[in-house]
Amino acid sequence: MPTDDRLDPVQIIARVGGVIPEFSDRERALEVWIHLARKAGWDIAEVPFESEEIGEDVLGLILIEGIQYRIRYGLRVRRMFVDDIKRTTALAYAAWAEPDLESYKL
Repeated sequence: MPTDDRLDPVQIIARVGGVIPEFSDRERALEVWIHLARKAGWDIAEVPFESEEIGEDVLGLILIEGIQYRIRYGLRVRRMFVDDIKRTTALAYAAWAEPDLESYKL
């Protein structure tokens, strides 16, 4: 059986957001995630969807080699947050993929 050396889609994280929602860019997060997945060697097709159907934290649906993924957006990665008084570690916004188990069939 051949081995697949590509990074699994669930391991790809687009670190594009700040720690404050107002400084985060959902559209860019999806574009960056797709770019990183294609760079990792995956063939990607976007799937049309209605945002009301799948939740507001979902940026898009992506089909990768027969498996559909939800590209989510939210607090996910650690960043250093610096204000006038102190430095602290905080969670920042990012995009990541999760398999869409509702549509998955073996």
